[in-house]
Amino acid sequence: MIMVRRSRRGGGGGLRFAATSLALAVAAAAAPTATLRAAAATAGADSADRTIAQRLQQRFPQAGLGSGRVGQVLDAGSGRTVWSSGAGLGRMPASTMKLATAVTALTVLGPDHTERTRTVYADGTLYLVGGGDQRLDRAGLGRLAADTARELKSRRLAVHALRVDDSLFPAPTLSPGWQPGYLPYEVAPVRALALCGDRVGDTALAAGDVFAGALAKAGVAVPPGPLRHAVAPALGGGDGGDGGAVLLASRTSVPLWNAVEYMLKVSDNNIAEGLLRLAALGRGRPATWQGGTAVVRQVLDGYRVPLGGVRILDGSGLSRQDRMTAAALADLAALAVDPARHRTLWPLLEGLPIAGRDGTLAARLHRFDSPPSSCAAGRVHAKTGTLHDSTALAGVARGSDGRWKAFAFVENGSVHKSQARSGLDRLAATVTGCW
Repeated sequence: MIMVRRSRRGGGGGLRFAATSLALAVAAAAAPTATLRAAAATAGADSADRTIAQRLQQRFPQAGLGSGRVGQVLDAGSGRTVWSSGAGLGRMPASTMKLATAVTALTVLGPDHTERTRTVYADGTLYLVGGGDQRLDRAGLGRLAADTARELKSRRLAVHALRVDDSLFPAPTLSPGWQPGYLPYEVAPVRALALCGDRVGDTALAAGDVFAGALAKAGVAVPPGPLRHAVAPALGGGDGGDGGAVLLASRTSVPLWNAVEYMLKVSDNNIAEGLLRLAALGRGRPATWQGGTAVVRQVLDGYRVPLGGVRILDGSGLSRQDRMTAAALADLAALAVDPARHRTLWPLLEGLPIAGRDGTLAARLHRFDSPPSSCAAGRVHAKTGTLHDSTALAGVARGSDGRWKAFAFVENGSVHKSQARSGLDRLAATVTGCW
């Protein structure tokens, strides 16, 4: 016991000294308790991780994934490997590649980044200029048409022709490893002007047709004739009637985080390829396959994601020449719950489908909807991936120790999709410790 006495000499020096001694003594007494608690927590985490590893060692070969299966589980906070099998082998990742695209776009452009769709007028021609807005919809295009019509009327400008300008991105080409049959239903040719969700051969012309209809409703008729592509002239200082172009109206997109979350939830291929090109432009590179994928590798290397065995040829994961390792995918997934990266990468966790709840992991799609995996419904956040011979799941889940685990399981082979998905769901449930 420590006695606290006030000094007879006056002042508070003695009291302060005694109080300090008391504080140090209390801290010293508490230190062993704090150490014991930390040790207990570490032991609990180690015990939970050992359980995950033991169960996966038994269940992974029996998950019905075939011989092309690979996987890894990490403790997200420490980066410690909990379990792995073939984690350094490259596999077709299918749509889990979108994790890399999302991380790249958010890192290069920032979650609050926006794009603009504009209307420009010059010498009787009205240009609808695409800015790479990945969430452009009919309502937004309608508002742009109304604003444009108002400007045309106030300036007394006549429209003799309408053109679409999607020159921000180069003319569409197939990515290496893309099958011709992908177009336009799996993914539309990649253009800088497109309505979100459009699966047509020329999204710019389709958007132009919608815009022309909205313009007519606003009281500005577009002369009949085929709609064509053309590059808008540079903006000048005139009124649009003397050879110089004038900006009439513009529509600002929703923030980038919205596009990233939507892309991850529903696995939208068009948005993934659009974001790849915007990221390339953001780093001063051409908006091409090569420019975009070079930026992805650069960004992933900056996060120290292991790139051995990784080959990136597109943003969506449709390329049959794409390769990702389970180690790279698990590291990417861990970024979603890294507090040091939260300011930039927070849309990752928000966008990942939640097991048995929404997106491509919704129960209506028979994901996490029956035992034993149904115990993990609401507890797993993960990106799915599916090609006819590739099935994957990569994301995060809290283990029984309360700590985030990052995982990736990938199967390449001829296993039936429903069988493979069921196996992946069971493995993810194993990570949570609920089964």
